[in-house]
Amino acid sequence: MTQLRQILAAALCALALSAVAQAADKEEKAESTQPAQTVPEAKRPSMADMPLMKQEAKRLAALMERLQKETDPAERRKIMAETSCAQ
Repeated sequence: MTQLRQILAAALCALALSAVAQAADKEEKAESTQPAQTVPEAKRPSMADMPLMKQEAKRLAALMERLQKETDPAERRKIMAETSCAQ
């Protein structure tokens, strides 16, 4: 059952990160329709270099570690709720 929860947590994290990436893509497309200087692909920061993404990844990693160590079902539910909701 714990593996199922971990898989679900990982799936939720992936969905959240893909939603953030999709929002960033939409924002880039909106900006690209406006005439402006274009930034070459090599100079664009990757998703992993964005401070918000780094912070979110660290937060999720810490929660996953806590989840693996926790045995109390109520506390595990709280941790799972934190993983699915951005703080």
